[in-house]
Amino acid sequence: MFNFRALPTALAILFLTPLTAHAVSLTLNGSGADLQMDNTQAVYASDSNGVPMLITEVGMRAPGGGTVTEVGVPSMMPDGRVIFGAETQPKDLNLKARWNIFIGNADAVPSHRIITALNPKAITGDCVPAFKGDPYPVADMDENIAFISTVPHGRDALFFYSHGTLACMTKAGDKTSDGHEIAVLSFGSAQIGEGGQVVFTGFLGDSAKPAQHHQALLLASIGARVSELAVEGEYGPNHTLYQRPFGLPAALPTARGIMVAFTAKTPSGGALFLYSNGSMARILPTGTLTSLGPVTFLSAGRPGLMADGTTAVLAGCARIPAIFRLTRQRLDLRIERGQLTPFGTELESLGDPVLTASGAMFVGATDTDDREKLYVLSPDDAFFEVGESELIYRIAMGAQKHHSIFTGTLSVNQHGDFAYLGGR
Repeated sequence: MFNFRALPTALAILFLTPLTAHAVSLTLNGSGADLQMDNTQAVYASDSNGVPMLITEVGMRAPGGGTVTEVGVPSMMPDGRVIFGAETQPKDLNLKARWNIFIGNADAVPSHRIITALNPKAITGDCVPAFKGDPYPVADMDENIAFISTVPHGRDALFFYSHGTLACMTKAGDKTSDGHEIAVLSFGSAQIGEGGQVVFTGFLGDSAKPAQHHQALLLASIGARVSELAVEGEYGPNHTLYQRPFGLPAALPTARGIMVAFTAKTPSGGALFLYSNGSMARILPTGTLTSLGPVTFLSAGRPGLMADGTTAVLAGCARIPAIFRLTRQRLDLRIERGQLTPFGTELESLGDPVLTASGAMFVGATDTDDREKLYVLSPDDAFFEVGESELIYRIAMGAQKHHSIFTGTLSVNQHGDFAYLGGR
């Protein structure tokens, strides 16, 4: 299926100790994302040579003074920088620690690696974020930023920051273009396209009657009402009934508009869907026959996605975790549990895949030594740990200098630049 190769250049991240050394846990589901971290926390991102660099960590100085007290899940920007939320404690300890959004540049000198991302010169209406935790920001090629937070009166809102102007694209209580009330916006679900388009998941219905809410995949656009792409309880392509939960969406801008891939539960189990050129298609339902047997499970994490519609998804076949790639209705098994790693251990558990524009696939996995690492499957089927040759040599010689990674926070842009949360 693929061959092993140690990458001689520094596309490099190697995880050397069990995750429990710096406990970090991330739960991703269709309702949003929940992150819990203990001990040392740090944001890492690759520089222009593909080498992971420390961007910031708990205890470091924050822009404008104060100290970083917590870091959020990073997201790679199209230009190779990384955007993330962080909580900082002002110098005046009588003031409460507060969350904000920052941009990191791995090619800058350590003392100037992060800047504050939000410096609003204008705020429209009462659109003021009241951060109570990680806003999970995302950014597009034009440096527009989208994130979900609460507003002072406590309701959820989707914010859009563009060239100094901060606006609310939608709030809980607003109506969609189909007339349904948006009751809840799911934190951590937002993905950004171009031209002010943001995809996210949420719940529709009366805010006072949560038992009657319907989960939905939604598309927000500047100057327009939110569109419903898929709604729990309604029928989609192939007369497929959407059921809860919806997986986290992956989205990319294309010449034909925004493209979105996501999974959702269905009466027959589940399915992978692709929204492209204004229409929805069911591209991989459970029950599909593969070389490992029928697909019995599809992950609720983000699928991998390319602008030509190629997708990759973590699935289960007869209780065997596997990653499949789907290109023009051709389904290929790419990685499965039990396969050998470049260092002779076996893959034990797999994370959700990320695809780049070149067709390379990044994936986090745990091996039989209980080590969580990052791997790349190249377009020519070379399979390697993301690691530079010098670091690999140090591992082989038993060197002890390393940092832990949590692969569940991996973010990769279309050029292969990456970021993640880790320890020191």
